[in-house]
Amino acid sequence: MEWSKTKTIFILAFLILDLYLAYSFYEMRSDSIVEPMVETTTEEDLQLAGITYSKLPESQEKGFYITAKSKEFTAEEIAKLKDQSQRSTIGESSITTLYMDLDKPFPLPDVNAEVKADQFVKNNVLYGELYHYWYSDEKSNTMIYIQEYKDNKIFQELDEHIAMVILNLNEKNEIVSYNQSMLEDIKEVQEKEVTVSPLEAIGVLYTKNLLQMNSKIVEVDYGYYTNIPLSNQQILAPTWHLIVETDQGERKDYYVNALAGEVLQSAEKSIRSE
Repeated sequence: MEWSKTKTIFILAFLILDLYLAYSFYEMRSDSIVEPMVETTTEEDLQLAGITYSKLPESQEKGFYITAKSKEFTAEEIAKLKDQSQRSTIGESSITTLYMDLDKPFPLPDVNAEVKADQFVKNNVLYGELYHYWYSDEKSNTMIYIQEYKDNKIFQELDEHIAMVILNLNEKNEIVSYNQSMLEDIKEVQEKEVTVSPLEAIGVLYTKNLLQMNSKIVEVDYGYYTNIPLSNQQILAPTWHLIVETDQGERKDYYVNALAGEVLQSAEKSIRSE
């Protein structure tokens, strides 16, 4: 009888011990489980960093590289330009950049100067209909026009321009001269690929730590760009051009390859007055 009671007590004791060990094991296992990382979207990352942007342009379904040749202006073409003269280009066997001085300054109004400048470019510059206003540079007192291909801008730098008209103004807001370069024989590389979206292009800048906190994306545009202009033959990549303004008012231009999703180049620009 005593053995039966002792046996029962042992069974209950072991049962309680088993329950305790099972509970302890469960607690240890719960503590060791790491909560999975919650992935944030690009929009959420930008919002947390205080980076804002307005309505973005539509994504391009397919993108492709283009090739082009720097145009060589002929004496016959230059002779067609009236009331202007070509600046001396001694030593140049071919003329890929024109430097033209006007016989008389061409006045621009204080208001809507761009409209009058458009008329000047179309009527007084060779193939002027191919160029469209881009921005005004207050530091150099110039108005910048760039060539377009199928309504897409050909982006480029001022100091290495390949398809641009730069109108030089005097202190009276008059056009006194201009420089011109141009691309011709533009051809599309046939392999068309899916492009990154404008938001993904912004995300590329963010992951590369190129966007400061509280920056603003003030402009996003699609076109073509080469960060290594060649002397004659050009290869241009489909590109997203982004203008970023910091909370200190500084503006920078960034170019993101729309196929590879890589930053091509960034350059500081003066504040534009468009």
